Amino acid sequence: MKISHLLLKISLLLMIGVSIVLSWLIWTNNARFQRNTIDVTTPKTQTETKNVEEVYLPTQIITTDTSGNRLMVYNNKENMVDALHKKLSKWRFSDPKKMTLNSKNYLATINQKSTLSLLYPRNITYAIFSKTFKQKVAKADRQRLFNRIIIPTKRNGVAYFIDDYHKTGFSVKIDQENLAALQARLSKTTIQLPVTEKLFNDQPELYYTNAVQVTQYSYLVTKQNPTDFVTSLLSGSDPSALETKEQDHITTYNDGTYKSLQVDQKNATIEFEDYSSDVSSATMTAILNGGYKTLSKIGNAPGNMRYFDYEHKTRTVIYRSYVEGLPVFNQTDFGAVKVQLLTTGVKLNFSVYTLQVPLPSDTVATPLPTTQTALDNLAAAGYDMADISSFKLGYHWSVNASSDSVIDLTPTYYFKYNGKWLSYEQLLNTTPNTDEGSGS
Repeated sequence: MKISHLLLKISLLLMIGVSIVLSWLIWTNNARFQRNTIDVTTPKTQTETKNVEEVYLPTQIITTDTSGNRLMVYNNKENMVDALHKKLSKWRFSDPKKMTLNSKNYLATINQKSTLSLLYPRNITYAIFSKTFKQKVAKADRQRLFNRIIIPTKRNGVAYFIDDYHKTGFSVKIDQENLAALQARLSKTTIQLPVTEKLFNDQPELYYTNAVQVTQYSYLVTKQNPTDFVTSLLSGSDPSALETKEQDHITTYNDGTYKSLQVDQKNATIEFEDYSSDVSSATMTAILNGGYKTLSKIGNAPGNMRYFDYEHKTRTVIYRSYVEGLPVFNQTDFGAVKVQLLTTGVKLNFSVYTLQVPLPSDTVATPLPTTQTALDNLAAAGYDMADISSFKLGYHWSVNASSDSVIDLTPTYYFKYNGKWLSYEQLLNTTPNTDEGSGS
């Protein structure tokens, strides 16, 4: 017993000694422990910033040589837009000055020789650009609108920001410019499609001048459980504790306050409504920031999600999945996220499906006709060109015949006909002026 008592005393003394040593290490190395705390929180901030940059980046790159030949370019082995974004973020853009544009010099400006053009599908503001490209912007310049950046490749120190929809623009000064690094990156493009730009119904549109053949893809997709969104969007509520209504294939959850979530099982879509606060905004910068803030509520924005459009009448910001610089469409809402900002709240509509992993595909896409030929074929089929407000080369989303978890992305033209995006094949196979469906 004496030996056991002695061992117990020795053990207690050792424990006290270890405790004193550990306390001394913590007190004398507080800076090291504090640094580790900062390191843990920093990556989260970087991830959020990266997502904002991804969503509001340009989607297309056009090069124009010394003879005026234009190419829409990309690299199917790396994201060329991301690569140029990293280069341009090191430049310094400053001193915006209004340009004088009119119907005579506008087309000459956007088609000028020896240039690199970065195109957005819709207008953004200089404040959003400055945020994504790490630039400083004066308060007076925050609301300047544009959807095109033109960088002369034979002239240093200037770039042009053009608003195609209003045919206005402004120039900026550039410091720390490195055209050689830009040209080196552009030399790595693997796809080069001849294009030209001209007015269609008084708006500039991209015309592919040769038969178009781009890669067809298959993707593995994931379908997230709708109840996960119920928990995340309705303030962490347990779905079983919410007021629930079911009608046909639609289930509605209500938290008893100002929020509700509707699950459409048939179309695999979610509609979330939040009337708990006034999110209306007077400026385009605030609208785009508000759109992204709402988008981020469904999780980190996917790397292939880009800003696609803004519908002024309904105050709706639309984001769409992109593959190889081309938007993904379908007759349902797959590929699109819609954020409607109202004076009474916000509506969010999205699909539970997301693109995940590209799969090897041996399928060779069928060549598409030139853009002008496609337009001529639609006119011959009885379509009024005045009813088409825009058109784009894009990907059509369809479920693979062999697996529901695999979708095929087939390249085709999409036309915005009477306010709806419809595929070239769908238009040719239907009668003009009939209701073809949602056509997102």
